[in-house]
Amino acid sequence: MTNRQRLLAIVEGEGDERAVPVLLRRILEHHGHYGVQVLKPQRRGELPKVKSNFARFFEAAMLENAAVLCVLDFDCEWCLDAAQEEQNLMSMARGIRSDYPFEACFIVKEFESLFLCDAATTRSVLPAISPDTAFPDHPESIRDAKGWLSTAQPKGMAYKPTTHQAKIASQLDLPHLEKHSPSFQRLTRAVLNLVQ
Repeated sequence: MTNRQRLLAIVEGEGDERAVPVLLRRILEHHGHYGVQVLKPQRRGELPKVKSNFARFFEAAMLENAAVLCVLDFDCEWCLDAAQEEQNLMSMARGIRSDYPFEACFIVKEFESLFLCDAATTRSVLPAISPDTAFPDHPESIRDAKGWLSTAQPKGMAYKPTTHQAKIASQLDLPHLEKHSPSFQRLTRAVLNLVQ
C-alpha cells in the first residue's frame, strides 16, 4: 500500500501547478493533518487529454509512491456531470490497480470559479476590481472565470494565473467555500479520503 503521508496532484496548467499544492496544504492543515507531504504536481493538460492518456499518466504518478489526486477544470464541451466523471476516472484507476489510493475532483467550471465564490478574498488580492462590481450568484455557471476576473478590472489590468492564482488560493476563506462551493466540498472530501 502506498504512503498516505504523501500526496501528489495531477493538474491542468502552469497556474494550477503552483496553486493546487497551496490549497491542498491549507485543506490538510484546516482539518488537522499536518504530517502530509504535498509533492510537486504533474501537469498533464485538460480533462479530455488526461482521460485519453489516463493509464500512462496514472502509472507515472504511482512511481512517486504517493496518494494520487486528479484536480482538473471541468469546462469541456461534454462536461455535464462532474460527480459522474469523477467516478469514471476512479473506476479507470481501480482497473489499473485496485488497491492504490486515488481520487478525482473536477472544479466546475475552472479553478478560478472558487475565486468568484469568495468575493472578499478575491477583491483583497485584486483591489482594482471596482467595489460596484457584483460577483456572480452562481460562480460555477460562469464559463471563463479567468476572463471574468480580467474584465472586472480596469483596462490594461488582467488576471494572470501564474501571478495571481497561488496568491488568491493562499488566502481563500475555507469555511466560506465549505458552505457555498460544491466543487470545494468535493475537493475537501477527496483530500480527506486519501489521507484518513
